[in-house]
Amino acid sequence: MKKLIIWLTIFSFMNLIGCYYQEQMNPGDYTFDENSTIKITTKDTVYNFSGDDYSLVNDTLIGIMAKKLDERTTLKINFGIPVENIESVEVDRTDVLLTTILVVGILIIPVTLIIAAITLDGGGENRYYPNEKKEF
Repeated sequence: MKKLIIWLTIFSFMNLIGCYYQEQMNPGDYTFDENSTIKITTKDTVYNFSGDDYSLVNDTLIGIMAKKLDERTTLKINFGIPVENIESVEVDRTDVLLTTILVVGILIIPVTLIIAAITLDGGGENRYYPNEKKEF
């Protein structure tokens, strides 16, 4: 039973892995409306934006930087990056097929282990000498 719990724990942690990849593309190939986490590289600076921190307006990427000054005050600054100044865009994307296979695999393997543990237990009967009776 302890081995079963250990295997279930290991496969449960695999669910936290997920399958994602980074795709690097030219600024002209990206629409800036996917609400994804992106990394923008310009000639002199690298910017990281989460999905809600940027938008594209008239060929200019408008970014929002926020800095927490104290417990109640957050400073937000809007700035623009012209699309022609962007050298590359890296996008974090989720691979849906591999994530689905991983989750289904995580569900199938513990069920298989449980079924194997139940069927290999022998049901409490004497498998080797079925005609022998036990006396207590």
